[in-house]
Amino acid sequence: MTPAPQAIALWGAVREALASLRELLDPQGFDPAQDERRFTLVMADATAAVILPRLLATFERESPGVSLQVEPLATRDPRGLLERGAADAAIGFFPDVARAVAAALGEGETVLDALYDCDFVCAMRRGHPLAALATQGPLTLDDYCAAAHVRVSFAGRPHGFVDQTLARLGRTRRVALVINQYAAAVQVVCSTDLLGVLPRRFVEACGAADALHITALPFEMPRIEIGLLWHRRHERDAAQRW
Repeated sequence: MTPAPQAIALWGAVREALASLRELLDPQGFDPAQDERRFTLVMADATAAVILPRLLATFERESPGVSLQVEPLATRDPRGLLERGAADAAIGFFPDVARAVAAALGEGETVLDALYDCDFVCAMRRGHPLAALATQGPLTLDDYCAAAHVRVSFAGRPHGFVDQTLARLGRTRRVALVINQYAAAVQVVCSTDLLGVLPRRFVEACGAADALHITALPFEMPRIEIGLLWHRRHERDAAQRW
């Protein structure tokens, strides 16, 4: 049976009221050293490779009863997931969401906390013809655009940040493969002549750095600002605050 639109609209208010009631009935809050709790996080595999090892090590030391369920990120705007309660938080690069949160001046329903930032780099296999030219100078824009590329798009967008930047320069590139996982993109780059644009921190974390030639992109790209996005209704949840 499909809920009526009025019921869907009402559910947000009902859920808020239930959350408040639960806190009143549980005044002792959350003890990370003793209590058990499962958190659901949404993030891309590149972010997970950087964050999860340290996060799980912290959990093992401080909160053995806490567990995580990590779901793949399939959108650049996960606010709907948080509103529906499908995830406790989302971690990633959300530039459009960041602008909306900033415009709300602290009055919106979601909060975006900065975690870390890094830059994009161009990756190719060590035996790539363009890697052999590295001794002659940096990668040129002409050589970059003439090569074939793999593009990571977990949100299903027809054009990515790189394509938008190239378009502003009046240039294009040939994308031979679109894939939704950075880990798979790295394997493709390591075994073909396709170039990949990857977050530097992911390259350092994924264990494939020795097989890759990493170079600066021949154009300016904004830095990746990874943030923790969560719904404001969790401000009163002791476990979420922890």
